[in-house]
Amino acid sequence: MERGWWSRTTKKTQVGYREIPETTPALKRIFKNLVEAEDDTERDKAFDVLQELVTNVQFANDEGDPGMGLELGIDAFCYGGDILHNTIRHLMGVAYELLDRDDFGKILNAHLAKRSKSSQLNMFG
Repeated sequence: MERGWWSRTTKKTQVGYREIPETTPALKRIFKNLVEAEDDTERDKAFDVLQELVTNVQFANDEGDPGMGLELGIDAFCYGGDILHNTIRHLMGVAYELLDRDDFGKILNAHLAKRSKSSQLNMFG
């Protein structure tokens, strides 16, 4: 398969990878706009921006580069917010499936189902 300048395979893992076409601050802003949307209109507008990135991920997946979806899914997972859970499940689930890491998908789903809703995450304190 011919790869363009936007695609590379990491030598250590052999995972096809394309960079997400957004900066880290821009991604945080996208997630923030979605998580903190006050009404359906704001939420739909924010989802449209995220959906464009998800579409890029789907193109990358179709061409054998699941690393982009995995990275975007991890970014959304780390940002948090229940509204992102379905997108996280989709992005990371497909990436794990393409990478033959189905057990990671099961762990992800179990974690998201039990993810703490409070800001106090220290279970020992």
